[in-house]
Amino acid sequence: MNNPPRQHDPTNPSMGYLYASLSAMMASILIVSGKWTLHAISPLALSALVFPIGAVVLGLVMIPRQRWRQIFALDQRAWGWTIAFSVLAFVAIWTYWIGLKTMDPTLASFLNRSETLVTISLGIVILGERFTRREGLGAFLVLSGIVLMKFTFRAEYSAGFWVVLFSSVCFGTAEFIAKIAVRYVDPLTLSFLRNVISSVLFWIVVALAGTSFEGVGSVWWGILIIAFAGPILTRPIYLYALKYIEVSKVALINQSQPVFVAILALVALSQTPAPREIIGGLFVIGGCLLIIISRKKLGKKTH
Repeated sequence: MNNPPRQHDPTNPSMGYLYASLSAMMASILIVSGKWTLHAISPLALSALVFPIGAVVLGLVMIPRQRWRQIFALDQRAWGWTIAFSVLAFVAIWTYWIGLKTMDPTLASFLNRSETLVTISLGIVILGERFTRREGLGAFLVLSGIVLMKFTFRAEYSAGFWVVLFSSVCFGTAEFIAKIAVRYVDPLTLSFLRNVISSVLFWIVVALAGTSFEGVGSVWWGILIIAFAGPILTRPIYLYALKYIEVSKVALINQSQPVFVAILALVALSQTPAPREIIGGLFVIGGCLLIIISRKKLGKKTH
């Protein structure tokens, strides 16, 4: 455990882009389902129920290959990064649900994309990640799309706005720490431990705050969807993406998430995105595609 693997596995970057794209699509289901569920229960109650479900399911998945042994084999450094990632994710998720409860889901998802600037900056400055010219152009398109979409807020800067913005900073830092953590811990094991740690933290807060679980019976299936779309599927898939490509590129590909959110919000909640949001979304998708295509061409040249 003293010699962790390299930052990413460049032998199969296509898998990284596939995982990152799947993560974005699954996260959109999580956000829209969360917006509907939060009409009946509090953000704290939702998180306190979702993460134990995620911990149990991933715990069962780990049994066949005896992955439990990997937990006991983790050294002090691995536990340090795992705990740091889990605590930051705990704060980010709780504050995001609080903000989402008072905001349009599409706008909350757009604002939450601010995490990209944090993740990319940390990846470049600390991990030394770099972009080719074409990838740089793709990154510019993605960030331009985000900026374009953010200038279309149809609401004033409320408390929910600042809570979601704070959440995005925590998310961005957590994703950067996750990139380091997957050097020491298998993504599935890391996801399981994160769910366990988050469950403990949320239930401690529940005990201290005396949170009510009234209304759970009317949205139980929404809670199950969130559990599977979030801690059971989205997070492990995202962490696997980090195993294959740089954290800055995973973060950029994940910017397609608001586009999927807008589509689902239109279908499920009858909330229509503004024209600028649609144009910004096209910028985001185009930039992501350019990064993927450029990386594939670069990979062929090196072979």
